[in-house]
Amino acid sequence: MKYLHNVPNAISMFRLLLVLPIAIAIVEGEFAFSLALFCIAGISDGLDGYFARKYGWVTAFGKIIDPLADKLLLLVTTVTLGLLGHFPVMVLFLMIAKDLAVVGGVLVYTALAGFPEVRPILVGKVTTVLQLLLIGYIMITLVASMSVVSMFMSILVWVVVIATILDGCSYLWLWTNKLVRDPRWMQAIVTP
Repeated sequence: MKYLHNVPNAISMFRLLLVLPIAIAIVEGEFAFSLALFCIAGISDGLDGYFARKYGWVTAFGKIIDPLADKLLLLVTTVTLGLLGHFPVMVLFLMIAKDLAVVGGVLVYTALAGFPEVRPILVGKVTTVLQLLLIGYIMITLVASMSVVSMFMSILVWVVVIATILDGCSYLWLWTNKLVRDPRWMQAIVTP
């Protein structure tokens, strides 16, 4: 029973291991297989969070591996689809820029005041779900050999763009306010 608290971590590791096969399947044109793996990865994301919250199986490793698996799944899948011309390149650049800005913010915060407590916020969770929906929709159109040019696609792209911008701005606002109130950075400046 004592090993059950590692179940969410095992699920996150499983999701991390699915990233490369999904990318390979996309490159090989095996869109149905890549979509199936992508759906399994998406379900695993919900499962690990459910188990961690419901049973209190939260670990320090899980706090790192879960968002890492999510980000790699999104990044590798969108880059692979984008390089093959199946994903809107400007949305891809925006997603990458937002993630780089968040990582850069963590590095700046760490340099000034020590490692921040990183918690996902609601707009970040919603943005991730919307990005996953966009990727899933594009993969479904590839499986069905449909054109991705549609009113629904245009709306979904714009919703993802707006959510991604709001997500990045929210993290910037939140962490800037936290840093201003964090006494560690002021002590580092005052202390010789």
